[in-house]
Amino acid sequence: MRPHCEPCQASAGRDHAIIEHPPGAESQFDWLELPDPPTSWGWGAMAHLFVGALSHSSKWRAVLAESEDQPHLVEALDGVVRRLGGCTKVWRFDRMATVCHPASGKITATFGPMAKYYGVDVAICPSRHGNRKGVVKKGNHSLAQRWWRTLGDDVSVAQAQVGLDEFCARVGDARRRTVVGGRTTVGALGTSEPLRTPPQLPYPVSLSVERVVSAQALVAFGGNFYSIGPGMSGATVQVRRRLGDQMIEILTVGGVVLARHRREPDGARPSSTTGRRGSSCR
Repeated sequence: MRPHCEPCQASAGRDHAIIEHPPGAESQFDWLELPDPPTSWGWGAMAHLFVGALSHSSKWRAVLAESEDQPHLVEALDGVVRRLGGCTKVWRFDRMATVCHPASGKITATFGPMAKYYGVDVAICPSRHGNRKGVVKKGNHSLAQRWWRTLGDDVSVAQAQVGLDEFCARVGDARRRTVVGGRTTVGALGTSEPLRTPPQLPYPVSLSVERVVSAQALVAFGGNFYSIGPGMSGATVQVRRRLGDQMIEILTVGGVVLARHRREPDGARPSSTTGRRGSSCR
């Protein structure tokens, strides 16, 4: 039997109204945790999927992320918005700590400038009212059951993202909808929504992840390998990049810069073909 769920019980028995969502008015966003990602990703026990949906058409897109911290949230949010085709007037979130203060629902001082950069208002769901984000929750269910369960163990992160984009377009956009005057699809409804073009570059936040140096003095990042000097095999280093910048830095945990490289497109040089040539990013 299903265990007791306090957030669900909070809305049980109440009257519910169907909320009208005009075209281009609102997007809904949510994190989805996916268990047992491929070991080659090096992400541990969980992968993180950031899902966004247009409330009017229910068109959804998603981006894989290594973490749910704020820099990864900003990167994934920018990626989802561009895949959806642009910005709505309002972005709706639940009370995630990277967006607002969970107790009060007030936007954090670090997320507010990001919303202003994209020219959107931010709406926070009331506490224990997850049904306010029902559109994106349905997208979560489809992606977890129909895409993640079928993902092979031998794919890279970049390959998984390509497959995810294809699934969203092929399966998600093909869902049928009834509108005044006949029947259409989610994809057609989403294309007709009046969305604003996002800024040319992502919001400039610095993203940092930890990596272990290989025996060949290579550091894995974004499906590619980047070289550093010899003598640090097995050491933990940080890979840092600023969104919108074409360069990445590799640093010691103490902050000493070991190398700077031009960032390659994700998956451009997978480990099976890179070898020491990963240092071509030098």
